[in-house]
Amino acid sequence: MVGCTWQMIRRNPGMICTLLREEYRQKWGIALDRRYRHGRSGLPVSLNLDLTRRCNLKCIMCEQHRHQPGTSNALSWYDPARELPLAAWVNLLDQVAAWRPRLYITGGEPLIYPHFPDLIREAKKRKLVIHLQTNGTLLEKAADLLVDAGVEMVTVSLDGPQAIHERIRGQKDAFSRSREGIAALVSARGRRASPLLLINCVISKANMPFLDEMAPLARELGADILQLQHTMFNSADNIERHNRWLSPEFARSHGLNLVLPSIPEGEYYESEVTAADLRHLQAGLREVRRRADGRVRLQFFPNLPAELLDPYYLDLNHPFPQVCQALWKGCRILPDGTVSPCLHLVAGNIARQPFREIWNGPQMQKFRQLVNRGLFPGCARCCNRSFT
Repeated sequence: MVGCTWQMIRRNPGMICTLLREEYRQKWGIALDRRYRHGRSGLPVSLNLDLTRRCNLKCIMCEQHRHQPGTSNALSWYDPARELPLAAWVNLLDQVAAWRPRLYITGGEPLIYPHFPDLIREAKKRKLVIHLQTNGTLLEKAADLLVDAGVEMVTVSLDGPQAIHERIRGQKDAFSRSREGIAALVSARGRRASPLLLINCVISKANMPFLDEMAPLARELGADILQLQHTMFNSADNIERHNRWLSPEFARSHGLNLVLPSIPEGEYYESEVTAADLRHLQAGLREVRRRADGRVRLQFFPNLPAELLDPYYLDLNHPFPQVCQALWKGCRILPDGTVSPCLHLVAGNIARQPFREIWNGPQMQKFRQLVNRGLFPGCARCCNRSFT
């Protein structure tokens, strides 16, 4: 786990099992599976639980809010009425507790899910490692719960100083509410080692001139880690090419259960970054490193060397490695129980099938076999793929 400390391991010895499995899968297990198992995989080391697609913000770079509930019966996970009850999530926890995958709890905004506190308690009863991703605006009321339950890591999204953050996030008081939530969490944890607090800043044209302010802000807030995340984006031409590739005929011929089009219109973000912007970005990243200066841990996602920034932002056809290990590491479970690793593949539903049956079921096997041969156009800037 990113930023893991021995203090955290002493508090939750079960983390050792999780960390060792992650290390083994990363170094050896996934490579062996990809080479010899023909689409089958060892058990996942992480599970993304998307508790809800509801969110109280409308971030300019987020693909999610562009869909309104009920716009398509096929996209059932956007309908709040179809969100899983607590019992269904607890049933999943019982199924996976034996091998202790790390739970990445996200959304939408996961703190909106009405049974969030109970779900956290149930997961910790089973000694599962939890990483919560939140926009922070509802964090103040949850802070004591997260500390008392022993949640290992909390990531809060902040995209700049107040005016910039609120312009990007689409709500006037978003910064102050997130700041109050972070302060409550830092106060509640006191001298404890967990949860680790990570501030995640998504780089965009809107905040590039202000990135140098993020390290001092992270220190002021009491964060352990500042992560700068390069934008996930795409283009209309590339999406059209992708959907021609993953066509209804292609899906039928390969036996894939896809919600088509694989990337719907409006469910992607188009970057506005130019070559001139990238000169400012390079300078800004150098200044961030200087101002962090060991006083806050700094990391980048993906971790691109300087010479790859231009092709990353300006050339969707750049020949980055055609490698993605995500389908062998874990998968995403959507609010209605749909297991969909990416690109609107429907592999099954945890409300109707045992998770193990889905994990190495025919849909996951077929999709892994395809991805093992090469990525799809829509994968161009997915954060799960390899860029180096």
